[in-house]
Amino acid sequence: AIDGTRDGGRIVVGSWYGNREVGLRLGMDFHRSHKTLVTSQVSEIPAALTGTWDKARRFALAWDLVRRMRPSEHFLTRTVGLTGEEAQGAYERLERGEEIAMAFRYGA
Repeated sequence: AIDGTRDGGRIVVGSWYGNREVGLRLGMDFHRSHKTLVTSQVSEIPAALTGTWDKARRFALAWDLVRRMRPSEHFLTRTVGLTGEEAQGAYERLERGEEIAMAFRYGA
């Protein structure tokens, strides 16, 4: 995501990695491009916003955006079954950058 973001763009980390370390390339190219790296957390927000953005309002907005944007129609590049071979191949294609996002078909 960092390398694919335009100069001056913002990268939102929308995943939680637990205690795992995640390697990021934040060298000269990152700093010269004036990109911003921010985190997203659904269950907590800054104290200044808690009076107007309770959990129910945040979830309602998030689901409204999902319904309107229909991300699966724009970002999914392939749907595969959950067999070991299909799943492994899917992860390998994602790792190589051959796919953007994939969905797994349950019961396939």
